[in-house]
Amino acid sequence: MIFGRPTNLWLGVVTAVVSGLSFILLTAGVDPSVVAGVGAALTGLLGAVIALVAYQPPTLVPGDTYTIQTPKGSPNYEATVATPPAPTQPVPDPAT
Repeated sequence: MIFGRPTNLWLGVVTAVVSGLSFILLTAGVDPSVVAGVGAALTGLLGAVIALVAYQPPTLVPGDTYTIQTPKGSPNYEATVATPPAPTQPVPDPAT
């Protein structure tokens, strides 16, 4: 997720923008092989940047609190990350 939007939407927008730029350049008379090469390189580069940003692992440090969501009808749990080697102890979430 980037800015609250899923990765597939960002990849789709990049593809649409590069395709639109390619159409404009082709209409302006630029050599099609140059447009295709630059478009492919730009799409690949932006796709790699999106993947690098979107797929970072979540990071929790000791003291961070997080919610463990359970199936509907069961109580959710809240846990605070313990300092290793102590295990994290989940407790029922009072908000549910």
